[in-house]
Amino acid sequence: MVVDLRLRGFAPEAVWSVSSAVDQIVPLFFEGELAVPGLRSTIHGGYKAQNGMDTPYTTLFTQDASSVVKGYLGKKPARVVFLLDDHSPVSPKLLALRAAGRALFVGEGPVTDALTVDTQDVPLGEKLTAIVRTSETVLPVGLDEELPARVDLKAPDAAFARALALSRQKSKPKGTTASVQPEVLWRPDNTYKETPYPSRELRLLAAVRLWNVVQLFFPYTHLMDVDWSQQLPLLLKRFEAARDAKEYALEVAKASTDLRDGHVSISGHPAYQEFWGGSWAPFDGRDIEGKVVVAEILDAELAQGLSVGDIIEKVDGEPLEDRLRRFASFKQNSTEASTRLLNINMALAGPQGPQGAEATFTVRNEKGVREVKVKRASHVSREGRAHEPFKLLEGDISYVNLAQLEPGEVAEVMKKAQGTRAIVFDLRGYPRGTTSVLAPYLNVKGAKTEARFEVPLVAGSALVNGRAVLMQDVPTADVPVYRGRTVTLIDAGAMSAAETMGLMLEATCGTTFVGSPTAGVDGNMTYTSLPGGIWMSFTGMDTRHADGSQLQRKGLTPHVAVHPTLAGLRAGRDEVLERALQLLEEPVKPAATAGPATRPAQRP
Repeated sequence: MVVDLRLRGFAPEAVWSVSSAVDQIVPLFFEGELAVPGLRSTIHGGYKAQNGMDTPYTTLFTQDASSVVKGYLGKKPARVVFLLDDHSPVSPKLLALRAAGRALFVGEGPVTDALTVDTQDVPLGEKLTAIVRTSETVLPVGLDEELPARVDLKAPDAAFARALALSRQKSKPKGTTASVQPEVLWRPDNTYKETPYPSRELRLLAAVRLWNVVQLFFPYTHLMDVDWSQQLPLLLKRFEAARDAKEYALEVAKASTDLRDGHVSISGHPAYQEFWGGSWAPFDGRDIEGKVVVAEILDAELAQGLSVGDIIEKVDGEPLEDRLRRFASFKQNSTEASTRLLNINMALAGPQGPQGAEATFTVRNEKGVREVKVKRASHVSREGRAHEPFKLLEGDISYVNLAQLEPGEVAEVMKKAQGTRAIVFDLRGYPRGTTSVLAPYLNVKGAKTEARFEVPLVAGSALVNGRAVLMQDVPTADVPVYRGRTVTLIDAGAMSAAETMGLMLEATCGTTFVGSPTAGVDGNMTYTSLPGGIWMSFTGMDTRHADGSQLQRKGLTPHVAVHPTLAGLRAGRDEVLERALQLLEEPVKPAATAGPATRPAQRP
C-alpha cells in the first residue's frame, strides 16, 4: 500500500483534516500493540546561569507519557509506504510505525516534524510573527528515500514512482536504527564577545534574548512600570538603530532599567568601563536632606582635605546633579532611595586609570565653598575598620553589628547578649552569612517559616509561567533563646541577604525596625549574556515575607522612621541608633494587628 500524504498546494485547513485521518488509519497496518513515545520538551526551574555560577536554577527535559495504540484485526498489507513532503503531518504514531518496521517513508524534498510538535506565536511588530518550536518528537524523522521536490506539480511524479516500487518489494522493512533523540548537552549561549558592535542580525538577537529571559524568568514583571510583554517590538527597533558599539551597549543598559531591580548589573562591554568608570572615591556619599554628603571616609590618606558632612556640589567641574541624572538614565534600583544611593557612588567614581588617579570635588560646608583634590582608587575597602561585632551599651543594652558578625562568632556574641535587657541589631550593611546560625537564638515566637520564595517554573512545550513555591524554614538548634526586646536599624543600603536577615528577625522575634526602608531587592540572582560580550544579572526568585506579602520594590518598612540630618552627621551622632535606644526606654505597646513591617511609619 502507498499512502500519499503530500500536501504542498493544499489549503492549510486540509493539513489538520489529513492529520486526524492518518492517526485513525494507523491501526490498520499492524497487529498487537504499538508504543508511541510522547513529545519531549524542557522545563526550567528558574534560568540556568549562563556564566557557570552555582545557582539553584536548573533546566531539564520532560517527556509526555507514551501511549499505546492497538492494531485492528484483519488482513494487513505486507508493506506500507508513506509518501511525504514538507507540508505533511508526520505524527508520533507514524514515527512509531516506521520504528517498529511496519512502514517506509519516501520524501519529495526534505521532511520534518514541524506540524507535529508544539509551537508558540511571538509577535515581533510590523505585522511580523515568529513561530517558535517548543517541543520535539522522541523518535527522529528519517526517510528511507528522498527525491528532489518538483518545481512544477504537473511534472512526472518520480517520488510516487519510487514509493510504488518500494511497495512491491518483498523484503520486510528493517525499522529505524536510531530509536530516540540523543541526549542534549547544555551549553551557555554565545556572547559574541569578539564583536563589541554586533551585526544587525546579532543586535536583533540581543533584543529577543533580553526580552525573552526577562519575560519568562524575571519574577517581578507584574511590578514593572511598563508592560514588558509588549516591549519586544520596541527593543528590536532600538537595538537595530544603534549606530556604534557605545550606543548599542547603552541601549542594552537603558532597557535594563525597566526592571527597576537592584540586582540588575550590566558588564563586559568596553563602553561600560568608559561610561561608569573603574576607580572609586575614597569615601561614602549619602543623600542627607536632599544633598549629597560625605558620610564616611574610607581611606583617610586618599581623601585628605575632605571631612564628614561636606556637601558635594561638583565632580571634576561638572554639577553633581547633572551627573546623577545622566547615570539614572542607565541605572535604576528597586526604590527611589536605593537608586539615588547607587547613582551617588557611581557619580563620584571616575575613569579607570593608574592607582591614585586624581579627582576634583567642589564641596561646601559651614565655612563656604572650596575645591578639594583627592585620589580615587581601583578598590576601596571597608576592611580597615575595627572589628567590633558586639558592644555593651549603657542601660544594659547589647549592640550587634550584623555587617561585621561572622558565623563563628554568633555563639559567643549571643552568650554575652543573653543577660541583657535588649539587643540592637545594626542591619545597615551586608551580613556575613549568619542568618541561619543566628535564627535559633532568637526564635521566641516558635516560628516555623521565615520567608517565602517563588521561582519561575517554565514549561517549554507551552511557554506557560508557573511558580515553584519554597518556604524557608527557621533552623533549629539546642541553644538558649533570647527573650528580651530587639530593635533593628535599617536603611536603603540594606539589600538582598540583609533583607533576608530582616525577614528572619521579623519572623522569629518580631523585631522593631527603626530607620528608613531597605532597598527592596532580595532573592538569588539570574545571569544571562547578550551579543557584544555583555553580561547581565537580575533577581531570579520572588522573595516575600513569611505571610506572602510583598518585599520587592518596598523593602522592609520601618515601624519608626528616622532619617539622619546634616547637623547630626557633622556632630558625629548616629541619630538612628539614638532613636532606637530612646524607643527601648518607652513602655512596650500592645501588638498591632497589621501585617509584618507594613504599618505606616511613625515620625519621631
